[in-house]
Amino acid sequence: MLKLSKAVKIFNKGSINEKIALNNIDLELGEGEFVTVIGGNGAGKSTLLNCISGVYTLDGGSISIDGIDVTRTPEYKRSAYIGRVFQILL
Repeated sequence: MLKLSKAVKIFNKGSINEKIALNNIDLELGEGEFVTVIGGNGAGKSTLLNCISGVYTLDGGSISIDGIDVTRTPEYKRSAYIGRVFQILL
């Protein structure tokens, strides 16, 4: 199970270029569930996936996988719990 609770990610915090990419996002997916994330440019889709996989660290909230809190776990260790497959269209 994947669970995000009040996930927050802010880029350039405190500057004139501050951008709130994720604002208190809650998401819970059980085993075998499937989800599609859609939205326009800048909506936070890639940021959401990058936070789940550990590329970015959340500025607030938490992420757990199978009941294990991985919020502060680095990407290379988090890979034991989650994988990503990138698609290239030719």
